Amino acid sequence: MTRRSRGFRFLRIFLLVLLSAGAGWGETKPSGADNAVVRRKEFALPQKHDSGLSRESKRGRDLYEYYCALCHGKQGDADGFNATNLKTPPTRHTDPILMGTLSDAQVQRIIKEGGQALGRSPQMPPWGGVLKSQEIADLAAFIRTLAVPAKK
Repeated sequence: MTRRSRGFRFLRIFLLVLLSAGAGWGETKPSGADNAVVRRKEFALPQKHDSGLSRESKRGRDLYEYYCALCHGKQGDADGFNATNLKTPPTRHTDPILMGTLSDAQVQRIIKEGGQALGRSPQMPPWGGVLKSQEIADLAAFIRTLAVPAKK
């Protein structure tokens, strides 16, 4: 065995003993608690903000994230991943003036029949063959929550 391989073997054994003994880097026990278990801070994924949303809007939000966010963006700001690839930019669902000009029935019709149904972008696909009537209504309910009028 060469001197170099003995050095690596020693280093591996030392690290194995160090790690198995629970003496991780930066981990200290609180004073006066020799046998206490020190817990590391756990990583938690951010939770969706649900306050103020009806049951229909919550279901609509999930549908929106799956079907619409790719173009319209997760928050409805027309900044989705695919938005730059479209000839006509997608509608900004956060614009209260624009969304205020559309009735609920018109929003549902656009979702069901596509953009061409009301003379909007032909690149907006019809979702009526994919989504049920209740899902379209839930989606429209969520879209309505995105356009909050500006405070004066």
